[in-house]
Amino acid sequence: MLVSDIATMTVVKVREVSTSVFTKFSRNMKSITKIGFIDRNRRAIVICLAIWLAANIAGYFVNHFALARMNDALYQQGLSEAQNLATKSAPYVLEKDILSLNIAVRKLQGVKDLKFAVIMDHKNNILAHTDTDLMNQTYAPLQNEKSIHTIDGISIKTGFSPDKTDVIGFFKNIIFSDVEIGRVCVALSAANLNQGLNQARFFYLSGVILSIILLSVALVWLDHRAKAKALKISQDVKSMQRIGPYLLQQKVARGGMAELFLADYVRRDGFRRKVAVKRILPHLAGNKDFIKMFTREARLAALLQHPNIVQIFDYGKIENAYFIAMEYIDGKNLEELLSAMNQGLTVEQTVFIILQICKGLDYSHTKRDEKGKAFNIVHRDISPQNMLISYQGEVKISDFGISKARSEPSFTQAGVIKGKLAYLSPEQALGESIDQRADIYALGLVFYETLTGKRVYKFSSDIEAIRTIPKKDIDPLIKSMPDLPEEVNRIVMKCLEKDKDSRYQDVSALYNDLLACKKELKFTFDTADLADFMSKRFKKNGNSPEQT
Repeated sequence: MLVSDIATMTVVKVREVSTSVFTKFSRNMKSITKIGFIDRNRRAIVICLAIWLAANIAGYFVNHFALARMNDALYQQGLSEAQNLATKSAPYVLEKDILSLNIAVRKLQGVKDLKFAVIMDHKNNILAHTDTDLMNQTYAPLQNEKSIHTIDGISIKTGFSPDKTDVIGFFKNIIFSDVEIGRVCVALSAANLNQGLNQARFFYLSGVILSIILLSVALVWLDHRAKAKALKISQDVKSMQRIGPYLLQQKVARGGMAELFLADYVRRDGFRRKVAVKRILPHLAGNKDFIKMFTREARLAALLQHPNIVQIFDYGKIENAYFIAMEYIDGKNLEELLSAMNQGLTVEQTVFIILQICKGLDYSHTKRDEKGKAFNIVHRDISPQNMLISYQGEVKISDFGISKARSEPSFTQAGVIKGKLAYLSPEQALGESIDQRADIYALGLVFYETLTGKRVYKFSSDIEAIRTIPKKDIDPLIKSMPDLPEEVNRIVMKCLEKDKDSRYQDVSALYNDLLACKKELKFTFDTADLADFMSKRFKKNGNSPEQT
C-alpha cells in the first residue's frame, strides 16, 4: 500500500471516529433537551451560572476574611499576653519570687479562651501555673505538638492539652543579660476558632445550596415565560397569511429550517408580482441560532445578482416572521425533471444546462466587494435539487443556505458534514478545508447524473459517505455510454478527479472547455429549445409549478 493511501485511510478513520462521536453526542444532547430547555434559556442559563459563580466567589472571600479576622484576633491576643507575661515575670524568675509569679499568672485567668498559663525556669521546672496542682513539676510539652510559626521571638505551636482540648501555645523565652533564665507559655483554646470555622463552612455550603435552589426556581420561571413567548410567536407566525407586502398563497416546500410559499407582492397602488417567500419555520421563529443562519443565507444570497442565480428581492423580520423574498421560478428543479424522465437527458440538453450552471457558479466564485477583494464564496451544496429550470428555459442556482464566504461567519461545528452526502467532494468527506474545487467536483457528479439518470453515490449515513467517497473510483462515463463523445467524457471525469489539484482549478476553465466542445460537436440546443422541452414535458400534463 502506498504511503499516500495509508495517510488517506488514517484521515478517513479519524474523520469517521470524530463524526461518530459527534453524532452520538448530538443524539444524547437531543434526548436530554427534548423539551428545548437549553435552547430556550441559553442566555438565562449563562447569566444564572455567572451570578452563581460570582456569589460563590464573593461568599468564599467573605468566609475567608471572616476566618482570617478570627484567626488574627486569637493570634494577636496570644502574642500580646505571652509578651506581657514574659516582661512582668522576668525579675521574679531571677529572684525566684514564687508568690509574685503566681500573682502574675492568676491575673491571666480572665483572658478569653485561656486554657492555661505557665512560667518555667531554664530547666523547664514549673514555677507558676494556672493549675496549682502542677506546681514544682516538670513542664510536659503539648500532645502532638507542632511548631507553626515564630513572630517577634514568640514561638507558636499547636497541639492538645492533657484533657484533649485543641490549643495554640505561645512560648516566649525570658532573657536576662543575654542569658535565658526561663520561659513562659500562654495556651489558648482553639475550640471557638474551630467552631467559627465549622459555622462558616455551614453557612457557606448553605448559601451555595440556597443559591442553586433560587437560581433553579428562577430558571424554571424564566423557562415558563420563554415557552409561553415561543408558543405565541410560533402561533402568530403559523397563522400569518401575509408578511408585510407579501400575500402568502400556497406552501410549496418545507425544509429543516424554513418553508417556501408561492406569494404575491402587493403594492399599495395595486401593483402585483408573483414571488417565492422563504419563511423560517414557526417553531424556530424564536431560536437565535437558526435566525442567525437564516439571516446569513439571505445576506449572502443578496450579494449575488446574476441571470443564472435565483435573485433575492428582500429579507428581514416583520411581526416575528423572518423571511426571504426571492424571484419565483415557474418550473422544476433538475432532480424532479430527472425523476419524471426516469432516464438521463440527451448530451446536447445536458451540456447546455451545465454551461448555464457554470455561468452562475463562476460568478459566485469570483464575486468581489467594492474594494476589489474576493468574497471567496463556495456553495457547498451543488446538487440537482438546487438547480432550477423554468418553463421559459432559464437555468438558475438556488439555496446558498450552507455556502461559505470570507465576509460571513461560519456556523459549522466540528464533526458536522455540510452538504448532501451524495454530492460531497473527497475533501469535504475528510473534513479538510475546501474551496471552489469542491463545487466543481459536485458539479461533475450532477453532470454525470444528468447524462445517465442515475446517482453516482448512494449512502445511508455520513459514516458510509466518509468511508466510500475518498477511496471509490468512478467508472468513466463512456464505459456505460459508448456513444458519448470522448471530449464530453474527458470533461466530466476531470471534474471528478479525487485529487483536487488534478481537477479544473476554476469554473471558467470548465466553462471554456465545455463551450469549445459544444462548438466542435455543433450543438445548437438553446434557451428556446429548453423552454419548449419543459412546456411539452410538464405543462401539458397539468403539473403545478414548483420551486424548491
